[in-house]
Amino acid sequence: MRRDRSGRAEPAGRRGAGNGVAALLRPLIPRALLDGPGWDRVLAAVRALPDAGLGAFLGCEFRLGAETPAADLFVVVRRGSRIARHYIRKGKAASPRSPAAALGRHLAAVGKSGSALHRRVAGTMLEYELAEPAGLEPGVFLKIPPAAADERRRPQRLPITALADAVGWTDAGREQRAVARALAALPPRARVAHVGALPGRTPRAVRVVAQEIGRGELAGALERLGRRGAIDPAAAILSDLEAVLPRFRLAVDVAAAGLLPRVGVELYHAGSWSAGRDGWLATGAHDWRPVTERLGAARLCLPEKAHGLLEWCALDKMFDRRGVFLVYKGINHVKLTITDAGIDAKAYAGLTFCPAPTGPLRAASGDARADAAGPRGAVE
Repeated sequence: MRRDRSGRAEPAGRRGAGNGVAALLRPLIPRALLDGPGWDRVLAAVRALPDAGLGAFLGCEFRLGAETPAADLFVVVRRGSRIARHYIRKGKAASPRSPAAALGRHLAAVGKSGSALHRRVAGTMLEYELAEPAGLEPGVFLKIPPAAADERRRPQRLPITALADAVGWTDAGREQRAVARALAALPPRARVAHVGALPGRTPRAVRVVAQEIGRGELAGALERLGRRGAIDPAAAILSDLEAVLPRFRLAVDVAAAGLLPRVGVELYHAGSWSAGRDGWLATGAHDWRPVTERLGAARLCLPEKAHGLLEWCALDKMFDRRGVFLVYKGINHVKLTITDAGIDAKAYAGLTFCPAPTGPLRAASGDARADAAGPRGAVE
């Protein structure tokens, strides 16, 4: 049995110094979703964050048809937050030409009030591809504010250059022009919600996530993008899911030479979409059960993954030597990824943990609670 600094025996449920807050999450994470080497990789990434991610919004991307219990990790970086300061300090300490330095400079610029980038980027999310051993440098996704939303007609307003700078690319002019051509193929009312880049993948491409596209406009938009028939393999399951997941976003990867074969359709529950930025907490297991049943019938979700996903939706508590922490877990959306090889289903689940608002702990941990308050729903 471990002992605390006073020499007293320390209960197993309150071990915080040696294992860290992240390790205390282990009993709260369904093993069907995350276990073994997959858990170890996610745990190592979370431990690298200040206070093991205390107060941060963390997201996991679960592959529902894969037997391996692994996940990619998302970290929402709020302006001025503890997490943002961590990456900025890390960038200043790194080599000026390194990816860490590029990311730090980007976050510093986004956080500068009154700057053009501050107005054009509503938030930054980092993706660590950890489901399989991969590079350590995160992908970067930028949330585009509605105020900068006429990107189809004025694509120069999309911060593609800033995105390229954040991941260490040089000269993104060709990608900028390719994105402009792709946006011209979207319906007039379409609006870009996010742009992103994953530096570990080749060829390099800009992920464009667009919304306000009607169901009847989807096939035509893909045809104009040069991906005629891309949605056909998933047409039946998309139709089946429409009753429970009526809202969607289209995700395409735009390389300098044009659209890549991968097409993603992000599907949202009506309750989470209408709830706004806290949408990932607005639904429960009963809302997602019909989704897992339909995906299971289509052989896109294993039974154990379905069970783990429904178990994920919960409000839990954990105990660190600093006090009691509330753990909020919810599902943001599911995504169908369509490639020449077939269809994959993924679930994007969110998690944040912060001190329970009681007594002295509240006063001592205000910064952590402030960090947690903003990012909820930032992955929408």
